[in-house]
Amino acid sequence: MLTTKDEHERAGAEACATRPLSEQPSMSFMIGIDVGGTFTDGVVISGDGGIRIFKTPTTPANPSQGFLDCIQKAAGSYGMSVRDFLGQTSKFTYGTTMVTNILLQGKGSRVGVITTKGFRDTLPIARIGREYLDIDLQVERPPALTPRSLIEEVVERVDYKGAVITPLDEESVRVALHRLRQKQVEAIAVCLLWSFKLPGHERRIREIADREMPGVAVCLSSDIAPLIGEYERSATATLNAGLMPPVRSRLAELSKDLQEAGLACPLLLMQSTGGVTPSDDAATKPVTLINSGPTGGVIASKYLSDLLGIPNLINVDMGGTSFDVSLITGGQYSSSLVSRVSGHNIFVPMVDVYSIGAGGGSIAWLDMGRRLKVGPLSAQAVPGPACYGRGGEQPTVTDADVVLGRVNPAYFLGGEMPLDVEQARKAILTRVASALGMTVEEAAAGICQIVDANMSDAIRMETVQKGYDPRDYTLVAFGGAGATHASALARELGIKKIIVPFLATAQSAFGVVASDIVHNLTVTDIMGLDDPERVNRVYADLELQGHSLLEKDGLAPENMVMARHADIRYRGQAHEVTVPMPSGRFDGPALEDLQDRFEQKYVSLFGPGTAFREAGLEIVTLRVDATGRTAKPALSRYELKAPDPGAGAKPGRQVYFAESKGFVPASVYNGEKLEPGNEVRGPAIVEYKGTTAVVHPGQKATVDAYKNLVLEWEP
Repeated sequence: MLTTKDEHERAGAEACATRPLSEQPSMSFMIGIDVGGTFTDGVVISGDGGIRIFKTPTTPANPSQGFLDCIQKAAGSYGMSVRDFLGQTSKFTYGTTMVTNILLQGKGSRVGVITTKGFRDTLPIARIGREYLDIDLQVERPPALTPRSLIEEVVERVDYKGAVITPLDEESVRVALHRLRQKQVEAIAVCLLWSFKLPGHERRIREIADREMPGVAVCLSSDIAPLIGEYERSATATLNAGLMPPVRSRLAELSKDLQEAGLACPLLLMQSTGGVTPSDDAATKPVTLINSGPTGGVIASKYLSDLLGIPNLINVDMGGTSFDVSLITGGQYSSSLVSRVSGHNIFVPMVDVYSIGAGGGSIAWLDMGRRLKVGPLSAQAVPGPACYGRGGEQPTVTDADVVLGRVNPAYFLGGEMPLDVEQARKAILTRVASALGMTVEEAAAGICQIVDANMSDAIRMETVQKGYDPRDYTLVAFGGAGATHASALARELGIKKIIVPFLATAQSAFGVVASDIVHNLTVTDIMGLDDPERVNRVYADLELQGHSLLEKDGLAPENMVMARHADIRYRGQAHEVTVPMPSGRFDGPALEDLQDRFEQKYVSLFGPGTAFREAGLEIVTLRVDATGRTAKPALSRYELKAPDPGAGAKPGRQVYFAESKGFVPASVYNGEKLEPGNEVRGPAIVEYKGTTAVVHPGQKATVDAYKNLVLEWEP
């Protein structure tokens, strides 16, 4: 239950009715919450444009508690009760690790699968690609999404045109359900052959299941992934079905707590596609919540790209547990239509984010050869790094940063959470330094150098290995530890410019609250380009569905935007390229333009000389992103002041820099007191309440008009 001490007596008050977005009264606050592995971040934008950041420890044993603690902390900062604070909130958004944690911990529900007779082995066989072959060509399959014993067949058959070859035998459905009921399944995934062309059989199975097994969650492949690709469709439906019961339960409990506490607007959750969705929709399609939190950081960087007019950004989010990398190229982030989750390919569009286990809580350890390693295991929020003083004994990256003078133990989280330097030193000494014959400081420097090398390699995976030169990009560093390690990464990769956003410590939470509602609608309908009316009919139907969904969400027609895309390929190919489609009617000129744009993208992906228009083009899947524009925060622009940063100066200290091969005196500044136009020259430390920026020797840091810290190497 969401309460404060003053509200304890009112905790059981009657829940407030949730009002749709179009009927919201004039309120003051927009809230974004992002639950990370170590900290839960909150961003609150008030009606006057003011922005406040809040951080509370994530509570793994009860993830909702850290979420609710953050709200209580925010309300208190405004001198308000939680009820009054939430009652004056017009937009409440949530980026969550809920689904990721369920998958990692194996806590999904027991899923039974119903498929067409003769196709029971579609899921067990899966796809066997080179990534599953070892050096002896032995196949290593991904973990099964459900045991083969829980896959049942029913009699029915539909052909590739959607024509019924064999009607659905409802008695075989009842037999299958009876067997699954005896095996105590908690959810059912239904994936029939060619069901995306004719979903009627799957829908009838759901009707029978609702009667025969009331209360059991049912997911239809024709609902969650109406696309060609039997295995991917089956995997998506099975994964989604297993997530539905636990996610429904947790979201229902959270929504109830928020409503009882006074929230009158809908709870919106961040999706992997780059938009938010109401909690009711998220509960039926929880698979779209994978990578929810990291996606928020990408959306915030897109906001920054547009605001500053910088088209190419490498976004790095270094939190307590992971290091996430994403790109914005030409002002656009990239996304994938087929994603790999738990070793399986699924049909869930996701913003491209590459993650490794490298964060402030990443544990330093020695392998059998006494070689120093860092990560991927993390100390997480509990017990956390040794310096947290919560019983952690393993040395972490944060412990190393404290020992090296980079992080001020008296100003961690603005002084709210003092760190224990001696515990950090003890952990590094006993677990690393003694075994390697090093001093504590040498071992701490080695820990940072290794984690920096790991993160640099992750950036190369997303740039060099995909044909991009990192030197053509600006590095945007956020998360609690991103600004601390950003300059070391930039130096390694030859990146000339770094931006530490004003909201770096809660960048993902800001991206969540800056997002619109998005519904992704798709239809697989393989056709040539000689039938424009067929294309027009499909898009008209998809857009009608989009308007209906957004109207249900409470959006007015003037706030609805439909973006069209098409997956196109040369005839005879097995893979498609996604190309934007123009709005309005598809006709001759639009056809010619589409062919040109397809070939331009094809060549950009596969190289000069690969286009071959004579092969003929065919559309495989038509897509519509139905976007409902919601209220968004605006970052204030300030007048630039004089370069002198004196107003933010703090007592200096000794800080270790690798290029100096030891400790050197460094200036220290309070980042919150620096003004736009101020300049800081390295070696220096700029301390914020939620992060610390390290300005290396030879660097200059300037506060820009939006209070971002911009670091550049001086000539």
